[in-house]
Amino acid sequence: EDGIRDVERSRGLGDVYKRQAEEAETILKNVVELQPGDPSVYLQLAAFFNRQEMFEETIAALRSRAAIEPDNPEAYYTLATYFWEKAFRDFRLNEEEKAGYVADGIAEVDLALEIKDDYHEAMTYKNILLRMQANATTNKATQDALIAQADALLERANELRAEQQEAAVAAAEAATSGG
Repeated sequence: EDGIRDVERSRGLGDVYKRQAEEAETILKNVVELQPGDPSVYLQLAAFFNRQEMFEETIAALRSRAAIEPDNPEAYYTLATYFWEKAFRDFRLNEEEKAGYVADGIAEVDLALEIKDDYHEAMTYKNILLRMQANATTNKATQDALIAQADALLERANELRAEQQEAAVAAAEAATSGG
């Protein structure tokens, strides 16, 4: 019954893994039906699809998550990181496909920054995506403009990170001194 011992059903361990993945997908989709308003369910579904190398399904799950919490900048930031990962790590993509994913990542990170303009992690990712865009163009003026924009974002992100760390240290010191 499990496909391991049934010689008629199983053609090897790959079949077992495939059935287990299908069962996991069914379970996750059932959980989504039971808890459609829970963003963490969509994150789990996206992580599952990502492990199965099902990119479009991953993005669909992440977009569903963003749709139920449209004021959460992290939802759009997460989408941007997946687009970056696809463009950066999938060597099967041609340059046009890669450029499309970079542009999609920039669009998502822009949404995150519209909601939270001091989101230094999002600025850091936009910096990386802009540099990828600059590397893909042969137009020197466009390249220079993209790199200048990326540099400014990285500088601002570093300033914000330092400010947030200083504020956290000050809050910790105040808490320990009873202040």
